[in-house]
Amino acid sequence: MSLYSSFYASLSGLATNANSLSVIGNNLANLNTIGFKGSSSTFQDMFNAAALGNGTSGNGNPIQIGLGSQLASINQNFGQGSFQSTSNTTDMGLSGTGFFMLQTPSGGRVYSRAGNFSLDHDGNLIDPSGNNVLGWNATAGAITNSGALTPIHINLGASSQPIATDTITMTTNLNASASTGSTFTAPISIYDSLGATHNLTATYTKTGTGTWSMALSVDDTGATVTPATTVLTFDNAGNMTSPTGAITIGVTGWSDGAAASSISWNPATDVSSFATDSSITTTTQNGMGGGNITSVTVDQDGKIIGAFTNGQTMALAQVSLASFTNQAGLSKLGNNCWSETLASGTPAIGVANQAGRGQVLGSQLELSNVDVASEFTQLIVNQRGYQANSRVVTTTDDLLQETLNLKR
Repeated sequence: MSLYSSFYASLSGLATNANSLSVIGNNLANLNTIGFKGSSSTFQDMFNAAALGNGTSGNGNPIQIGLGSQLASINQNFGQGSFQSTSNTTDMGLSGTGFFMLQTPSGGRVYSRAGNFSLDHDGNLIDPSGNNVLGWNATAGAITNSGALTPIHINLGASSQPIATDTITMTTNLNASASTGSTFTAPISIYDSLGATHNLTATYTKTGTGTWSMALSVDDTGATVTPATTVLTFDNAGNMTSPTGAITIGVTGWSDGAAASSISWNPATDVSSFATDSSITTTTQNGMGGGNITSVTVDQDGKIIGAFTNGQTMALAQVSLASFTNQAGLSKLGNNCWSETLASGTPAIGVANQAGRGQVLGSQLELSNVDVASEFTQLIVNQRGYQANSRVVTTTDDLLQETLNLKR
């Protein structure tokens, strides 16, 4: 074969190693890119030509000369990157497989591992390119994650609804040694259906040995409480014998227009009568007033949780995740995004911590998974490959020059 075959074979080696250097250069350029996944290149030989007329040796083995190398593939490395803690509550890192789902301004759908999200002026959760994060928005704290995907919207002006008190406890002791006619008051704060706070007061009056009269009242003069009076009886061990179970306290006519209250309380388990000072040990109630949102957090299921001034927490939205059978088949689009292809297959859409989609880490960002030591090592290998092929080019050039000089 002609010397030109070695010339062009080495040229292909130069081109192949140069392409590999481009891959390494891109990896190192994105060393600090959030959610970046590095790539690696592999080579393969090109078509081999017969060296002699019949292309075989005496024993029938083929005699072939290769025509160089070519780039076989550029493989994406989807290995897990490390994490960086941030002070941004809407930042999210993905631990495990899966991709955030984004909607572009034109309505297309792309996928990303970069969770450096923020809220725009309308409260939409977006990435730095203005793509909307897709998921499911909550209705009154309830999320239906089997419905259609929508852009996530967080209303920082949201308020939580008040919850009317419907259960109370008042752990109380009434002094068995107190004289007849002695009184003791035990107040507890409760909430009506509009979230207003009221004092419900139990006034105990000793009427005889082992008997007390309990009168219930509220600090709203227009309201009526039932039962107004209840007789409490105790045995000689200080335990209540009547009533024996829970009573229902009804309050009607709240002056603020709130709905009538119905409150369950079991004095049989809460009130005793021992020969110690009358006292209240604990009081609890399950109501709360309305509240305004103060902060948001993201849990491992990708739920965005709002914390309110009344102590209540409520789900506001949940991000959706996508996984692919062949994630290496995804096409890079730039701006930390991929698009699906025939090779990747269609996405399996769901929530975090299900079907191998990994978990979401709030206030964390996944860093690039590029390993500097590995990249530098491969850089040296490709550099030597490029140098070796360049020596073949110069040697072939010298031989061709010698051939041209034969006529002299």
